[in-house]
Amino acid sequence: MKTCFIVCPIGNEGSDVRKRSDTLFKHVIAPVCQECSFEPIRIDKENTNGSLTDEIISHIQFDDLVIADITDLNPNAFYEIGYRAALKRPAIHLMSKNTNIPFDISSIRTFMYDLSDLDSVEEVKFRLVQTIQSINYSAKKPSINTEISSVDNSNAQILQELYKVQDSINKLTTSIEANNSTALSVLADKLANANTKTPETVMIESLIPLLTNHPDKLQMLIELSKQIPST
Repeated sequence: MKTCFIVCPIGNEGSDVRKRSDTLFKHVIAPVCQECSFEPIRIDKENTNGSLTDEIISHIQFDDLVIADITDLNPNAFYEIGYRAALKRPAIHLMSKNTNIPFDISSIRTFMYDLSDLDSVEEVKFRLVQTIQSINYSAKKPSINTEISSVDNSNAQILQELYKVQDSINKLTTSIEANNSTALSVLADKLANANTKTPETVMIESLIPLLTNHPDKLQMLIELSKQIPST
């Protein structure tokens, strides 16, 4: 079984940080790793008598995959993912929704999650599985004092770019729907303020609910409404 090292803020026992990391591990990362036949490893859950720092460095060097939650912009997490990036080995970034991504890593695909939204949880789990399964793990693991060769993960990179496009389309669709709703509200107010409703006005009012399914007809109707006199 392949190994996946989890980089995340731990926090004190009972803290909000610890609760979030535990929830993310239990309901997102662990099920995804199980589905992809990976063993998830979080350093605070390991039983070791050696140096904690040495254990972390070893996992970053030799584990097949690293999944990093960078929600709190934790310095230790950034140190660890920076070291992993220098090794040019597979790593996936996670971040809680509504957290701003620092400029230095803004070009790296980061999967956003919202633990309070079940649909968001299922979506990020699906994307993680797809990404993990698309990564090439056949590259030789690094050894001390040897140069690390680049890992060919073009499939994973393409998949992440496709997810970027999908997110952009979703945002654009939401924006268009919001703009259409605003325009329809303005049009409805104008019609409501007309003292006398002509047959044409009644017809337009009856068509308004249908415009949401035909946004290409919206502009035509707006232009028509401008011809309706108001007092």
